[in-house]
Amino acid sequence: MNKQRLIYEVKKLKNVSWVSNKIISQFIDFIKNQPSLTKEERAGIHICSFFLPVHIKTKFIYLVHHIKANDWIPPGGHINKNELPIETVKREFEEELSHKLTNEKIELFDLSIKEINRPHQNCLTHYDIWYLVYTKKLPFKFLRREFYDAGWFNLNEGVKKIKLKKYRDIVKKLHLIL
Repeated sequence: MNKQRLIYEVKKLKNVSWVSNKIISQFIDFIKNQPSLTKEERAGIHICSFFLPVHIKTKFIYLVHHIKANDWIPPGGHINKNELPIETVKREFEEELSHKLTNEKIELFDLSIKEINRPHQNCLTHYDIWYLVYTKKLPFKFLRREFYDAGWFNLNEGVKKIKLKKYRDIVKKLHLIL
């Protein structure tokens, strides 16, 4: 993974009013100081990408009921070695929702850091890079081995489904742009 390119991507959020400068600094320090940034490289603390499908016209969002997290969250996944976060979004979108992104707008949106504490799976902390994917309101075929359920929800409904406050607060920020 190109660390300079990754830092450049994270720095794009410096002028976004809802993104904390503190978390941007934490991300940059993590990227600079860690020899490995991916789970694939056996790094217990690693980078992931979330992608939140958004249908602008109806202000609906697509969430999945994640089995491991036991929560309604956006789809996403671990970044592979030599992969940029936006490439992870494209790969995981097809893997998890059975839809290949072509001309859909993908927009960097936010950052979060979440302790996972699953040492037996080499998963201690996620440094999550959040993207919005502006898409049609399609009936995605979600990956049943990873998700109990999935669906489109109006923004207020979707926010209420998310149990983890940190993620709920990030999704709420969509009210600022929709």
